[in-house]
Amino acid sequence: MLPAPTVESLTTCDATETEPVRIGILAPLTGPTAADASDYSRAAGIAAEELNAAGGVCGKGKRYKFELVEADATSMRNDAVVTAFRRLNDTENLNVILSPYASTSNFEIDLMARENMPYLISGGAESTKAIIQKNPSAYPTVWSRVPDYGGYFTDLPPLLNQYLESGKLSLPAKTVYIIGSDDPYGSTIANGLAKVFRETGWDVVGEDTVPFQSVTDWRTQLAKIREVDPAVIVNTEWSASGSATFFNQFFEQPTKSLVFLQYAPSIPEFQTVTRNQAAGVMYSMLGGAIDSREDTKTISAKFAEKFGPGGYFSVAGYNAVQLYALCLSQGNDPTDRLAVGTCIGKLDVDTPSGRLAFDAETHLARQGNDYMPTLFYQLQSDGKPAIVAPEAVSQAPFATSPWMK
Repeated sequence: MLPAPTVESLTTCDATETEPVRIGILAPLTGPTAADASDYSRAAGIAAEELNAAGGVCGKGKRYKFELVEADATSMRNDAVVTAFRRLNDTENLNVILSPYASTSNFEIDLMARENMPYLISGGAESTKAIIQKNPSAYPTVWSRVPDYGGYFTDLPPLLNQYLESGKLSLPAKTVYIIGSDDPYGSTIANGLAKVFRETGWDVVGEDTVPFQSVTDWRTQLAKIREVDPAVIVNTEWSASGSATFFNQFFEQPTKSLVFLQYAPSIPEFQTVTRNQAAGVMYSMLGGAIDSREDTKTISAKFAEKFGPGGYFSVAGYNAVQLYALCLSQGNDPTDRLAVGTCIGKLDVDTPSGRLAFDAETHLARQGNDYMPTLFYQLQSDGKPAIVAPEAVSQAPFATSPWMK
């Protein structure tokens, strides 16, 4: 495993000639997920500025200075994604595209492969896997910085069982109510959790599916929840506005339930809309930055100083630029798309999210405590999240939510 790249390691050389290189950012920069995705582009901008200020990334006999070119996927509609991709692909000196996510299905992967465009994506791993595993060799330039979603559903039920056995968590029964959203991310996690909860001794007392980004009134689902009074509530509709509205309406008449909301609480918008009342809410992330690491703290502080508190992508976007720079520093010509894409796929490197290496059959980052662990967070009394598991990287102990007491 290579050490985590730094500005110093990427820019220390004797070369003086510089060459401009453009980096495409494909993301929904307007629309319901804009607050989340914009963090990625802003963080990537910080990384590029730092590398440029240090003279540029060292390459084969020259240095490369970066310019970011954004393309808006708006509400992740297919036509908008295609238009944005074509714009980037036709931009002079642009031979790599970085993305938090661009569509709900990741169909754009096929566009990237057709053009041999290096594409490093940080969302929609299940969709990436479904496309690539049919013929991995057809996608030599497409790689997912996040792991298989399996950890999202295999790791939560055992963790709760562990908390119950150790006395950290007290519940009247092992019952769970699961709400999933109808996009690939939300539905995959909800269905997987229902299966694993049952396999590990839990009773799933309710299952609902809602349209992604569309629910503004959760009282129908909450009426069902209050009727069965589950010990645990899971909601995988991961938009910040939808998830925050769910919590606020739950909090009007809360059941004594542990609340687990997939991903959304990591977005500062969620914390603002819930007015710091969601202390105790849990969520998990795969490929998320390990906040207890010193490099994560440094990157997060830089982002906060310039833009205010950031979410998941405030570190992921920064690191994505560093990973691309690392491949250029190894002597790859930025115009040789296939060589750069191949380099990314062969990386084995330390990152703020843990050890990054890719699975050859799915092109996803490898998952697990020796690679990228499933990180479990709990919102604290100040509204900010803290890692509570795995214990080796935890920042705070697990605590019972106030409404459960």
